[in-house]
Amino acid sequence: SVEISNVIIEESKLQTYKPLIIVFIYIFLTSVAFQVFQGHFDSHLFMNHTMAGFFIGLSFFKFLDLKAFAESFSSYDPIAQRFLGYGKVYPFIELVLGLMFVAQVGLQIANLATIIFLGVTTFGVTKRLQSKSKFQCACLGAGFNLPLSYVTVVENLTMMVMAIFSLVSSFMAF
Repeated sequence: SVEISNVIIEESKLQTYKPLIIVFIYIFLTSVAFQVFQGHFDSHLFMNHTMAGFFIGLSFFKFLDLKAFAESFSSYDPIAQRFLGYGKVYPFIELVLGLMFVAQVGLQIANLATIIFLGVTTFGVTKRLQSKSKFQCACLGAGFNLPLSYVTVVENLTMMVMAIFSLVSSFMAF
């Protein structure tokens, strides 16, 4: 009976996070496809395209209902809690960062901004998760009922690590 309940819990988690998993798979496949197209693996381009996909893709869902996203985002982001307008600006920041990564323009600024913006949000998410209260994650906007979880922390930390790696690599190249 314990095995059956664990299977049901795993299936419900999979169903809950299905939209996010699908978005991640699309972004990963697109980044890999570009590497195949160019004929060799370039870790910096792969990371930049992956970050571009995350920022552009996730901003799209936030734009679908900007007001609802801003309200949900303010439940855990420290800046959005103090300045409600920040939640309405945040998807534009993500879109611009995504375009910078895909266009390979201003990458040091884009990487630094990624570390700062996602660092602040990750701090807020972690604080909320430690409080054991239930909140909706706004990563896919307000249209999906995703619970705020450590998936958000892992996603943000992964993006921050890629940005740090890119920054360190660019400074070591000089």
